[in-house]
Amino acid sequence: MKIFFCRAGRFLQVLALLSVWMLAGHPAQARGVSGIETDYPVALSVQIDPATITDADLNEIRAAGFEFVRFGVRPPLKSVNPSLIDYPRLIKRVRNAKLDAIVTLFGGNAIWGAKPEELRAGARKESLFSDFAVGFMKAHTDDVAVWEVWNEPDHKTFLNPAMLSDFEAASSELCANMAKQKVQPNIVVGFGFANLPFVGGKVPRQLENAFVAAAKSDCLTDISIHPYRPVPETAFGDYEKLRAQLDQRQLQKTGIAISEWGYASYLPVRSQSTQASLVFREYLINAAAGIKLLNLYAWRDRGRSSFSKEDNFGIMSNAGEKKEAFSALTEFLKIARHSKKVSYDDAKGVNQLVLKRNDALLHVLWTPGSEKDVTVPVAEGKKCTRVDFFPEVRRGSCGPRAGGGFSAKASAYPVLLSISD
Repeated sequence: MKIFFCRAGRFLQVLALLSVWMLAGHPAQARGVSGIETDYPVALSVQIDPATITDADLNEIRAAGFEFVRFGVRPPLKSVNPSLIDYPRLIKRVRNAKLDAIVTLFGGNAIWGAKPEELRAGARKESLFSDFAVGFMKAHTDDVAVWEVWNEPDHKTFLNPAMLSDFEAASSELCANMAKQKVQPNIVVGFGFANLPFVGGKVPRQLENAFVAAAKSDCLTDISIHPYRPVPETAFGDYEKLRAQLDQRQLQKTGIAISEWGYASYLPVRSQSTQASLVFREYLINAAAGIKLLNLYAWRDRGRSSFSKEDNFGIMSNAGEKKEAFSALTEFLKIARHSKKVSYDDAKGVNQLVLKRNDALLHVLWTPGSEKDVTVPVAEGKKCTRVDFFPEVRRGSCGPRAGGGFSAKASAYPVLLSISD
């Protein structure tokens, strides 16, 4: 009994010390996207439509390897949210499917409900948005993994250019309100830039200033961008430029989240096969760059017109059929689960991402241009399994070892060589 009480006392001492350590500013989970726990090289999310997503969809999204879903929440004002979607119920449905939510808080082109009849007596537009955003965060802090403030404010669809100064004031008020009410989620990203900020001059200075101020006040933990582009691989260099600009502004702790990026399959511009190649390479280049969170746009096609770009961003058709992008990406995720990046190289026009999973090295080979021959150096006695993902997944031998390794043809459709003992 004496020994038992001694050990129990020691345990309580340790517990007390641990509590003091946590209270001293050492939380169990780091703030920002760097603290995301994921089973994959990049945590993958997909955009959903709050009005049409079904429980069956959510379960299939989770089974496919996605860990997050992203959707926007608008203020309860008819000018920006006419259907008044039941967002609390949607958040619960997402959690029930064992998914995490990325919730984007925004209000559309009118910002936060600018109509006179929607303003409380004596209220300002900035207060209206701040009250909505902080109130919603506070109500759902435990059930939302990632909060995003705004969506593409540098695009006139979402922010009237005449309201840039209003946005800067609203951002400042939002951060002050969060601090006042002690609302401090682990991950708050902003502002879902449509263009690369701080580089190239395409983002208005007011928006850049608003982001820097919010990040320095610890209101925003990370920057979120939407790097749409014809060639996915060019994002690698842009991430480096953005990282350098953040560091230059003393924002070394600010991470980079890709909250929206995808490719549409629409005639006569892009086939489903080409969409699949680009979506797959989009994931690979983010893994190569060490990006922790990628949201793919989108889960299901918005409409059924074969010639409409906006109707065809989904990896599922509007009727619910799996497109080639779904098959290629999800088959890769099955293989890449529990793997970590070892290296990335783009020498001689060939991109090579190497991942490690247990005792196997996974060499993913592709090229954004013409087909090229490539040899992966491998010591004698090693086994090699080849996996092709297009037009459907195929596993087989890498063939005989020659020239000190195993050879393959790299093309716009990535191939994987799994090397093990």
